[in-house]
Amino acid sequence: MIKNSFILLTTTALLAACAGDGNSRRPCTNPPAGQYCIQTGDTLTRISQRFRVNVADLRRWNNLSSDTIHVGDKLIIRPPYNHKIAPNNAGKTFSLHMPVKGKIIQNYSNTSKGIDIAAERGTLVHAAADGVVIYSGSTVPHYGKMLLIRHSNTTITAYANNENLLVPMDARVKAGQIIAEVGDSGRRDGRTALHFELRVNGKHVNPTHYFK
Repeated sequence: MIKNSFILLTTTALLAACAGDGNSRRPCTNPPAGQYCIQTGDTLTRISQRFRVNVADLRRWNNLSSDTIHVGDKLIIRPPYNHKIAPNNAGKTFSLHMPVKGKIIQNYSNTSKGIDIAAERGTLVHAAADGVVIYSGSTVPHYGKMLLIRHSNTTITAYANNENLLVPMDARVKAGQIIAEVGDSGRRDGRTALHFELRVNGKHVNPTHYFK
């Protein structure tokens, strides 16, 4: 009788444990770049202030219908490169430094989203303005090793086809700071050149119009 009772209790405990595992939320660990694990005490407002993004953007990127969030969930805190950012700096003037010394060999046009600046391999690339690195990698086809820098809620610059990237994700950079080295990664023509783009309010624009 005692043996049977022990077996019954053990079986019941195992079933309860399995049921608990099936209904519990898996803890968020090691989120990928651009995502954040929601912690106890977090709110959308606090998270937006911490990462300097708009609450409206956080809702849109994460398909949230309200400000309700749950501890342990992952939250997207950086926009995809082609995602329009909610503007809140309309009317402010914005200018850029030339990111690298060289000759423009590809002008901005309806078929080219940016400009190509030819330079020797290893030539230093500089941040065109103050900002925060929101992407540092090589996962975008044809862009090779690329950096994206967010300068405000309305402006992002891209530095592509580099030989080496010298600043990490989330790094704060100053205008003129060295951020990469010119190369030909991702290029089809084999030329060493920096591909440089500017997006304002989610749209590509001619960066040369903003050079000082």
